[in-house]
Amino acid sequence: MSTGTVTPYRSGQQPGRDDFPHLLRSEWTKFRTVRGWVIAMAAAALLTGLAVVALAGVSNGRQNAGAHPTVATGPGGEAVTDHFYFVHQTLDGNGSITARVTSLHTELPLPDGSTPHIAVPWAKAGIIIKASTKPGSPYAAVMATASHGVRMQYDYTHDTAGLPGAVSAASPRWLRLTRSGDTITGYDSTDGIHWDKIGTVSLTGLPSTVPVGLFATSPSLLLTNGTLHCHGVTCSGAMSGQTFARNTPAFSYSTQASAAFDHVSLHGERAGGAWRGSQVGFPTGVPFRCTPSPGHSCPKAPTGGFKQTGGTFTVAGSGDIAPYVTGIDPLGTVLKGSLAGLLAVITLGALFITAEYRRGLIRTTFAASPGRGLVLAAKAIVIGSVTFVAGLAGAAVALPIAERKLHSSGWESSVFPVWSLTSWHGLQIVVGTAGLLAVSAILALSVGAMLRRSAAAITAVVVLLLFPLILGAILPQDYADWVLRLTPAAAFGLQQGIPHYSQVTSICQPLNGCYPLAPWDGFAVLCVWSAAALGIAVYLLRRRDA
Repeated sequence: MSTGTVTPYRSGQQPGRDDFPHLLRSEWTKFRTVRGWVIAMAAAALLTGLAVVALAGVSNGRQNAGAHPTVATGPGGEAVTDHFYFVHQTLDGNGSITARVTSLHTELPLPDGSTPHIAVPWAKAGIIIKASTKPGSPYAAVMATASHGVRMQYDYTHDTAGLPGAVSAASPRWLRLTRSGDTITGYDSTDGIHWDKIGTVSLTGLPSTVPVGLFATSPSLLLTNGTLHCHGVTCSGAMSGQTFARNTPAFSYSTQASAAFDHVSLHGERAGGAWRGSQVGFPTGVPFRCTPSPGHSCPKAPTGGFKQTGGTFTVAGSGDIAPYVTGIDPLGTVLKGSLAGLLAVITLGALFITAEYRRGLIRTTFAASPGRGLVLAAKAIVIGSVTFVAGLAGAAVALPIAERKLHSSGWESSVFPVWSLTSWHGLQIVVGTAGLLAVSAILALSVGAMLRRSAAAITAVVVLLLFPLILGAILPQDYADWVLRLTPAAAFGLQQGIPHYSQVTSICQPLNGCYPLAPWDGFAVLCVWSAAALGIAVYLLRRRDA
């Protein structure tokens, strides 16, 4: 007796435009009528909130008080780094300053007295108008940087790009700042004749008399247990043959920028006088705790200075003018509690389709709705929407409670930002957490459609989302960064309490709530993974039997 190939039944009816709302209603009805799923989604929201609050309750920040004595407070109340060498005169009233930068290089002063050159991308030198020489006071500056071209920066958190390219004697950069009342305008030029405006800013309450002049500075690097972390810098060769004291867990290690200026001119209603140099803030890079081991010495912070020969100035400085970014993020750390809710929604997302395969109901679904891709799209919209609402509710309740607990535990709101629900960053965290849960549920649904087995789908998505966090904590920094940029775990950056600033290079560890990508960029990575998984699932649904 011979048997023929059995062709599965497929309806010849094509779903029309009016069928998709019915599909959505049908899938929503499936979800809400399964009591276990509804209870599980409510539990996911509850778990998200309770776990975050519980972690906030055990977090203690009192030991961090006073650990950052050189951190200043900026105009917006944020913690800032404001350390640089300043060659200045006084400008009384309106006026302008112009200078040409002909070179910029950075050195790494080592304990043996040598100073090898090192590439530090955000080393900077240029011209600046500042409310006072007090660290944290308002300012506007136009500068040449080592790797990011000309920039106009003001009040620490703002950064606007100007001319690209590195500065050199063959390719100098002309810089200009003009003041009119509280308004500062920045310009750059390649020849000193044709000028381009970079931007105009308003420094509210700028005094009539302000210091104005030239500056140079270069951020410090981090040395941990004798190993220099070359995150964002090129230091191969610079450390060759060097040995460091290894009896301290971590300290910052200074670099120093040196820049040459000429064609310096200051014009104003009452401008003039001799140029004088001063160190703004404290030199950075001094070890926090360093006792030299036998035969070795602790690194010393370089001292800034300037030389004037005719109309040429050489200025050297160490430090930074930027937001202060710490590697510890208390809010981002306690938000890891949302992983409890994440596991729940991953399970629900997978079960939303694998349960139909297990019970054989998927054939009925596809017989009633032949457009298999539309069925999966309807399921994705339903599970994503329900999860988003549940995540939003859980995070919105948890954040204010966590904020109060962290403040009562002694975490400083300036150095370690703890945002309220009414702040823009706090709102981003709440909405981002809900989005993270929703897209993760869609990813689990798609993997469930591909694998058709609940346990396999749940395991695969958990590994995709959580295993990169483990790798990010144990791999060397450069490799960890790539893992956290390219995997779905990049979306956890939405929960970091520390704002992301492109002009600040920092060491990020996911266990401390810090990620290399900007929050919404990381979320986009997760969305790409989910979209790709959904597309593959649709393709397989159309190719395979139910």
